[in-house]
Amino acid sequence: MTRLRVLHCIYDDPSNPWVGGGGARRVFDLYRHLAGDVDATILSGRFPGARDEIVDGIRVRRVGAEAPYAWSRLSYAAAASRALYEAAYDVALVDHSGYAPVVVPRDRPVGMVVHHLAGPGAVERWGALGGPSLAALERRLLRRARWFSATSRATAEQLATFLPPAAQVFQITSGVPDALFDCPRMDQGYVLYVGRIDARQKGLDVLIDAFASVVRENPGARLRLAGRGPDTDALHARAAALGIAGAVDFLGPVSDGERDALMAGAAMQVLPSRFEGFGIAAAEALAAGVPLIVSSTPALVEMVTPLGPGSEVGRVVPVDDTAALADAILYLLSRAGERARLSVAGRAAAERFRWGDVASRHREFLEHIAGPSLFPHAGSR
Repeated sequence: MTRLRVLHCIYDDPSNPWVGGGGARRVFDLYRHLAGDVDATILSGRFPGARDEIVDGIRVRRVGAEAPYAWSRLSYAAAASRALYEAAYDVALVDHSGYAPVVVPRDRPVGMVVHHLAGPGAVERWGALGGPSLAALERRLLRRARWFSATSRATAEQLATFLPPAAQVFQITSGVPDALFDCPRMDQGYVLYVGRIDARQKGLDVLIDAFASVVRENPGARLRLAGRGPDTDALHARAAALGIAGAVDFLGPVSDGERDALMAGAAMQVLPSRFEGFGIAAAEALAAGVPLIVSSTPALVEMVTPLGPGSEVGRVVPVDDTAALADAILYLLSRAGERARLSVAGRAAAERFRWGDVASRHREFLEHIAGPSLFPHAGSR
């Protein structure tokens, strides 16, 4: 069997204190599952204390400046772009980020992994001048590539609106650990959020505000937030200002075992994101049988409607709708039977996220890019 030499460029890293979320975990998990098929090198951004190392047989090289954060991202992008032009590999992938503009060579076997696009929300974040400029740069960089892996149908549809006709877009989700499917349910009635503590993207300001309304109706309600991120202190202050500091637990980063225990006892997982490329926390909750409440951002709607409208395995509320989110939380807190139904339905829907299947589709994507010289039987999607 031909063992592919793969170079995978992604700024994020599970150990990176600035950005170490689901995308970074996905890359490491993919190559752990493909250890016998590929010889993988992950090129990630440098950060304070970072060093090159081998993790589970995967070479990890950290490039660029270790600080400050903005320069770390930009210098990583320059180093990754250079590696894509000069390094030896059979196939390379770039986890796309509009804020780390990696330039893909047109004449080498390089694909792009796209979780979400920065352009659609750029005006809100960077204003009427900066937003359109970022969106235009992002599109120019993406149009250089031929092969794409989108982690959600929503992202694949966005890409199709501006990519050239020759571009090929595969849809390959992330995966979840098999152990989550065996996680016991011991519903203790608390509301859970697991993920990056990023108020703007994840809508956690809306969650705190909604939970204040929940506590007024149900004084015994508790919210637990697990994860790290830049907005922990601000959200803690927001909860205190609303008089609910005693009802909200900020747990910080948790281990896989601690995550599993939190999910086992959660009445529900709440994900009120303003945008998502996939939503690994939603997939993990479904696999663990935790009822979901999600915002109506398209990637999360896909999670809870696996067969389209009418196949809901969770509840959907409008983005930024504090009242609707509070009502949905109160509804599920008061209905243990509905929680039990959603638990069973969610686990069945999560079967599509088994790592074995996801890794197999990723390997086919790599072989397709490598082409017939290495894989004579590699076909299209």
